Amino acid sequence: MGEQRILVGDTMQTRRNDRLTGVENRAQWIVRGIRDEYVSLVSVSDSGELRRVSAGYAREHLQLAYASTVHGVQGDTADASVVGPDVDAAGLYVGLTRGRLSNVAIVVARTDAAARDCLAESMQRGTPEPTIQDAVRAAQAEMRRAARNREAATATGPVVGAPSTGRAIGM
Repeated sequence: MGEQRILVGDTMQTRRNDRLTGVENRAQWIVRGIRDEYVSLVSVSDSGELRRVSAGYAREHLQLAYASTVHGVQGDTADASVVGPDVDAAGLYVGLTRGRLSNVAIVVARTDAAARDCLAESMQRGTPEPTIQDAVRAAQAEMRRAARNREAATATGPVVGAPSTGRAIGM
């Protein structure tokens, strides 16, 4: 995919579901063998599942997977995790909880104090969780909207449809 060269031992990611071969989008594999007609893959998970994908599938839907986005690794565990600068709080959390042995956040700053400030800013960036007061206000607004719609419908009376033209489509 994208003219990447695939070699035996490479860590790959399937990028499209294929029910015939039993691979799913974003699943990770290690290349076990390469033939003209197919590529043999073994799952990186403890299951050790084996799959064969066609050479065409490999060209179109396999890509190297030595690195991934924080969204792509959600729920996965790796030996090490590195999170780059300018992520939001959710990305920072996900990225820094994926590594078994090491978790690193990269911050670009001139001083240690500025680096701490950048990291603190990342922890606060993102969509804030709604409070219970926010939920109550939203529910009250929805009730007022529903009441206005009911009053408007009652004031105008029932809607009467146009008379039928008598035409039909035969089946």
